[in-house]
Amino acid sequence: MLFFVGTRGSKLALKQTEIFLESIRKRYEKLGKNPPQFEIKIIKTKGDKILDSPLSRIPGKGFFVKEIEDELIEGKIDIAVHSLKDVPTELPPQLTISAYLERENPADVLLGLSREEVFDKVKKGYEVKIGTSSLRREFQIKRIFGEKVKVLPIRGNLDTRIKKLERGECDALIVALAGVLRMKLDSFIKDILPPQEFLYPAGQGIIAIETRAGSEAEKITQIVNDKKTEFLGILEREIVKNIGGGCNSPFGIYTEIKGVEVDKNKEEVEMETENKADFQKKSFSLYIKFEAFEKNISFEDEYKLSSLEKEQISYIVSDILSRIKTKQ
Repeated sequence: MLFFVGTRGSKLALKQTEIFLESIRKRYEKLGKNPPQFEIKIIKTKGDKILDSPLSRIPGKGFFVKEIEDELIEGKIDIAVHSLKDVPTELPPQLTISAYLERENPADVLLGLSREEVFDKVKKGYEVKIGTSSLRREFQIKRIFGEKVKVLPIRGNLDTRIKKLERGECDALIVALAGVLRMKLDSFIKDILPPQEFLYPAGQGIIAIETRAGSEAEKITQIVNDKKTEFLGILEREIVKNIGGGCNSPFGIYTEIKGVEVDKNKEEVEMETENKADFQKKSFSLYIKFEAFEKNISFEDEYKLSSLEKEQISYIVSDILSRIKTKQ
C-alpha cells in the first residue's frame, strides 16, 4: 500500500521527513515485516510565503501547517510531518497526532558568538545584534544580556538565516539546537543555552506525525511513537493551551522526566520489564518550569508520577491552574 507524505519543502523539513521514514522502515525491519511504501509531496505553507514580517505580526495561527492539514483532510495526502512546536494546540476534529518521534535536545543555541563574547562586547559598549523573530527569545535575550543588545527580526529557513549571519547582517543568531543537529551544522554552534534557564516553546525538538483519525496511516505510524516524548509533548501543549501562549503571546517552558527510561512504546517497555505490575509501580519525577512573559505568570515545581499515562496530564494541568489562580 502506498502512503502519500506531506511536508514543507525546506531542507530541515525534508530532513525530518527522512528521519521519520527511516525510523518506520527500521521498526518494520526489526519486526521482520516489509515496510509500507511512501511518496513525499512538498506543500508550500503561508509561513513559507511570507518572509518579510515576524510571525508575531501576522494574524492567525498554524502558519506552517494549515495548508498541509487541508490536504490531509481532503485525502490528497495520508501523513503529515511537522515540527510539533508549529502545530496549533487545537487540531481539526478529523485529524490526530498519531506519533511523537523521540525528542531531540529542545534547547536553543547561539550561533556566531558565545554568551561570554556577547557579555564582553556589551561590557565594552558595543551594540550586539542578535537575530531572531521570536518574541519568546527576545524577552529572554533582553533579560540575560540587557537592553544594549539589539534584536533583529530575522526569518527564513535555517540555512538562509545562517547565510545572513555569514554576510554580517547580525552578530549572532539564536535558533533551535534540534534543527542544527539534524542538519549537521554543529560547527556553527558557539553556545548551548541551558533550557532550564532559557525556556523553549512547547514541543520544540519533537517531530510530530499527523494523520486522519481512524485511518490506516494512523495505525502504521503509531509504531514509531515514543511514549516519553508523547507524554511531554501533550503536557506542554496542554499547559500552553490553558495558560495562553504562541507566536503572538510569548511563552517558554521546560519539562523533564527523571526515573525509568521509557522505550519506543509502552508495550515494549512492559515486555522488557520482569513484572508488568512492577513497571506500573515505578516512580517518575516530573519537573516543570514555564513562564508566560507578557502575562507575568511563572511556575516551577516537581511532581511524582507512577506512570506516563496521559490521564495524569489533566490532573497536573488542573493543579497548576488552581495554584496560579490562588497566586493571582
